[in-house]
Amino acid sequence: MIRIEKLITLVLFMLYINIAPSQSTEIEADAIIGTWLMPEDEGIIEISKDGEFYSGKILWMKETEEDGSPLKDKNNPIDSLQNRELAGLKVMSNYKYDGENLWDNGTFYAAKKGIEVEPDFTLVDKNHLNIEISFFIFSITVELVRIDTAHFFKNRNKVIKISSD
Repeated sequence: MIRIEKLITLVLFMLYINIAPSQSTEIEADAIIGTWLMPEDEGIIEISKDGEFYSGKILWMKETEEDGSPLKDKNNPIDSLQNRELAGLKVMSNYKYDGENLWDNGTFYAAKKGIEVEPDFTLVDKNHLNIEISFFIFSITVELVRIDTAHFFKNRNKVIKISSD
């Protein structure tokens, strides 16, 4: 009787060991999900999960057109897309978690330049996300900061950043 209990305990323990790493990887992978403030508070990107991939869309842009209307995708090389609003635009597609706080192999639409790039996303800590863009021998790192959009939209004139503590 004691042998059976020990055997069952051992089997359950082995199952736990085999399952636990995949669960922790999933939690790590989902750490990128949230709302992120762009540099100089110019806009907000919301990152979510689409199946096994991560994508992002622009939630809000500080800048507006001269007439006060929402900012348009005027730098897009496709003429028919230059009138679409940037707010709501999907700019990040098909990113996959590669381990060690890195998401890669996706595309990112850089609306300011009207080009699609393939940067890596690195989670520095739970509230700081780096976008690392490489062009030939040059590279740029852009830091996004996690924000609480409820507080942000309630106090638009006062950006509330989540501290890194």
